[in-house]
Amino acid sequence: MSGNQEKLREKSVVISFRLPVSVYEPFREPVNQTCGGNRSKFFRALFVDKKVKFVANGNQSAGEDYKKYLHLVNKASNNLNQLAKLLNGAEKSGKITSAQYLAGLNNLNSIRLLLNSKLGKED
Repeated sequence: MSGNQEKLREKSVVISFRLPVSVYEPFREPVNQTCGGNRSKFFRALFVDKKVKFVANGNQSAGEDYKKYLHLVNKASNNLNQLAKLLNGAEKSGKITSAQYLAGLNNLNSIRLLLNSKLGKED
């Protein structure tokens, strides 16, 4: 090879992964249509060259479930903030005892820890 050809031919890295049939299934038809069944060529075009556009229609419920979950978490968050504000106001005005205030804070903290664990967050 001449010097110019060596510069043009860059060293490549093999990237390989397996998918369960159920996960690959939405890709089957686009792979056959756009790249004649050549999976490597399809995924290279999809991820590297960005020439292929792909929208998965297989699992719409996951996005809908996420939206519902996010809505519920936002509502709960708003309610928890209101409870914390009421708790702090009641403690400052002397309407509740220190023990009641600490019990309320502990309950709010327990809820926070539970939500964070479900969201995959750690303190």
